[in-house]
Amino acid sequence: MKKFYLSILVFFALLALASCSGGKGLKAKTAFEIGEYDRAERLFIKAAGGEKSRYNQADYAYHLAECYKRKGMYKKAASSYQAALKYKHKDNDIYYLLAQCQLASGQYDKAEENFEMYKAIVPFNARLADQGIAACRLARDNKRALTKYDYKNPPDTGYIVRPVREFNSKSSDYSPAFVGDDYEVVYFTSMRSPKKRPKINRVTGQANSTIYMSKVDGGGEWTVPESLGDPFSVKFDDGTPSLTADGKTMYFTRCPYDAERENNAECYETRRSGGRWGDPVRVLPGGDSTMMVAHPAISPDGQTLYFVSDREGGIGGKDIYFTTKEADGSWSAPQNAGGIVNTKGDEMFPYVRDNGDLYFSSNGHLGFGGLDIFKAVRNEKGRYEVTNMGLPVNSSADDFGIVFKGNKEEGYFSSSRQKAGIDNIFSFLLPEVVLMCDGKLTDAQGGALRRAFVKVIGSDGTNLKLKPNDDGNFGFRADPGVVYLIQFGARGYISQKMRIDTNGKSRSETIPLDIKLQKVE
Repeated sequence: MKKFYLSILVFFALLALASCSGGKGLKAKTAFEIGEYDRAERLFIKAAGGEKSRYNQADYAYHLAECYKRKGMYKKAASSYQAALKYKHKDNDIYYLLAQCQLASGQYDKAEENFEMYKAIVPFNARLADQGIAACRLARDNKRALTKYDYKNPPDTGYIVRPVREFNSKSSDYSPAFVGDDYEVVYFTSMRSPKKRPKINRVTGQANSTIYMSKVDGGGEWTVPESLGDPFSVKFDDGTPSLTADGKTMYFTRCPYDAERENNAECYETRRSGGRWGDPVRVLPGGDSTMMVAHPAISPDGQTLYFVSDREGGIGGKDIYFTTKEADGSWSAPQNAGGIVNTKGDEMFPYVRDNGDLYFSSNGHLGFGGLDIFKAVRNEKGRYEVTNMGLPVNSSADDFGIVFKGNKEEGYFSSSRQKAGIDNIFSFLLPEVVLMCDGKLTDAQGGALRRAFVKVIGSDGTNLKLKPNDDGNFGFRADPGVVYLIQFGARGYISQKMRIDTNGKSRSETIPLDIKLQKVE
């Protein structure tokens, strides 16, 4: 579900069957082409055993790497891509794919070498390679923070990140969503199963995903997650919920499976009445039933739905699109979110805050490896400006599916940073930044001054006049993102001025101001 079922036409399946030799190879290729990556992984390993043809060995290794990559197992994917190169695989893009997986698994030096190799072999994609090289250097510069995160001493962004043990299981848990504006009910996607021997999904190797719920109990603790049950079904992969502000309408992704046809992710809408969710109705932007519509994110006003699709005419692999609700309740033709948001890579898991800021995950923008979470804010000209949310929200693994508590810099997101191929839910919090200017104003010898004053003028309109106490002590609270001009004076002494810039300060601190004035001669 997380990586999607690919849209595969019967033509490609037949082509794969024709080009692959051996019964095991035929089964492996067929499973891969219909999106059964976990099953295909096992079949390619069997097919490779005892295979004498170097061509087939290269082909099996390449497809095995693709299976691992789609399951988020980047280290294993890198090893299989290297095996494909050993057997002289002919696809030049393999160097780029290998480098991506090495970056995501923390092999920064090797990744940079292969991005350089890709740049030399495919010069018309030099820009893509250069961004990969920049990502390697960014990750290398932050290696310690990426590998040894300490929540008591977070990186410069100031966010505190912790796993949410109440939500997480041994299986993948991801894409949390708040229900209502009290933030005491959370829905999320989980691949856990109440059965000791669940039916294994041929795509992920885990149980089918479905939507679970946890809420805050009377003691202020999160309850044990429970499946929502009907109308959500374990026969499909259901997940990535997004709810309207009133919590009464939900959009979610459903991935039906049929071995006889192509499998597309689909979006559904369901409404709650009397405490029960109604029968889901499929969302068809522009009436198109053939396109992938996944990872829905409803805008705060309920009128715009953002989603992910790999439809033809896009900018990259998977792009973010949006559609608006028409007067008759249908959805308008989809529009691409544009080339500032979307890249030649994959953009997924959109989320829209109350102020209209768009958050999404991407492996095409400059990041630390895997999927990183990005923030897109419209400037005064109405164009998006995209920034990486930085460490520790992002890591070298896949980071995605963020949700905020209203206008607070607090909420949840998903990441595979703890175990390859397994997603967990993490909390994040940006503590309030408290900047205290603590000063002492004296004469050159440290003595007290009579009729001393401190004037503070800030770029935010602050205008203060402070009077130090008898010992010369004074103080005031500064705000982040402000430039202050401070004047210190006393009758009979030469005034002094100081400039304090709090832009970029993300942690609380005390700013010392020890000022000594010289007497007028």
